[in-house]
Amino acid sequence: MLSKLLENHLPVDVRKMRASDFLTSQERFELSKLKRIADGHGWKAVEYCPVCGSTSYETELEKYGIQLVRCTNCDLRFHTRISANPDDIYQASEYTVSTKDLEGDFEEQFRYRRERFGRERLRLLEKYCGDLSNKTLLDIGCGNGYFLSVASEVCRRCIGSEFSEHLRELSRKKTGLTIYNEPLESFPEKDIDIIVSFDVIEHVPQPVPFMLSARNLLSPEGYILLYTPNFDSFSARVMRERSPMVDGTEHVVLFNCASLKTLGEIAGLELVHWETHGLDIHNVIAYQSYLGEQVNPFLVKWLDELQAMIDVSGAADSIRVLYKKR
Repeated sequence: MLSKLLENHLPVDVRKMRASDFLTSQERFELSKLKRIADGHGWKAVEYCPVCGSTSYETELEKYGIQLVRCTNCDLRFHTRISANPDDIYQASEYTVSTKDLEGDFEEQFRYRRERFGRERLRLLEKYCGDLSNKTLLDIGCGNGYFLSVASEVCRRCIGSEFSEHLRELSRKKTGLTIYNEPLESFPEKDIDIIVSFDVIEHVPQPVPFMLSARNLLSPEGYILLYTPNFDSFSARVMRERSPMVDGTEHVVLFNCASLKTLGEIAGLELVHWETHGLDIHNVIAYQSYLGEQVNPFLVKWLDELQAMIDVSGAADSIRVLYKKR
């Protein structure tokens, strides 16, 4: 069984994705965003669950004085205080989608993400959505365009959407594709066969209207593929507020499979597939270094074996869900 798992396990070279002092770099970046919010439009309170609307919740943890709570109805985690104006975060010229960018290695991480993650995501779409050569694909929150640059080799037509102005221009430059800035509720195109959105939904203060708007853009047999952090994961259990997914400013909602299923049901979408893959062991190793502890040699030696088992158990720190329009 383990041999089979390892055959299907694709290792991740985090050196090509992350700064050498990953958690410390992330902390510095977080503190700069907190300052931009304080100096900008400030904060606003969240008084009910952004998915199910329940006002019944309990404190999960606290970071930077901001509470992360658990909805006792749908199991969503959400912050009770969020930025009043997202422009304070996303329109800043120093905003980046990767801590590796902070080291000036953009081209390296772009190529790596394109070949390692872009092609893997295409294979997942081909497995469940069939032949992509006659499909129109929209990447919501396309960032620097690394996935679109691969998808455009296969799909009939690819377009993107990106909120951040400077990332939008970068994506246009890297792909030569149409990258929109219009909100989904007034998006200029419809009848889209596949919508993908990687590491975006956790940034959305109101995920239900977001998903309803995305659904309205789909063709009758259309699909939506989401990737988002999985709060019900091994590394989140170990690291708690030091987990990369708990950042206090951008990740305003954190999901698990249960809350993602609820989100889909409310939006009129059928959950047809879910799986987890992640960087749990890498993150725990980074956490030990951050704390100044000696890195556990057992974790280093058996990293791939441990991660492969965590992935298939459904406890990895990134969850992938595929919905179909009902």
